[in-house]
Amino acid sequence: MNLAEQDLFEVWRTILCVLCTIYALVVMGQSLWSWLVFFAGDDRRTAMLRSYALVQLLRLRPRRFSWEFLQIGAWLVVLALLLNWHRI
Repeated sequence: MNLAEQDLFEVWRTILCVLCTIYALVVMGQSLWSWLVFFAGDDRRTAMLRSYALVQLLRLRPRRFSWEFLQIGAWLVVLALLLNWHRI
């Protein structure tokens, strides 16, 4: 793989995708860690909030969102097909 044979825009796009993905993962990890630290508190207010969040997560019904999940899956299949056909 010679650098002179590579398209400069493809190299830039690949580097940008990798950097944006790493940045998004780091920011998401920091946010999740801060929520875990917050919910690990011992005071009464945090314990009530932790219990409330847990109850709300347990009340979540996947059947309600099945149509949305099906649409997301269908669009992902269409995207994969388009990307596959684009490379031909």
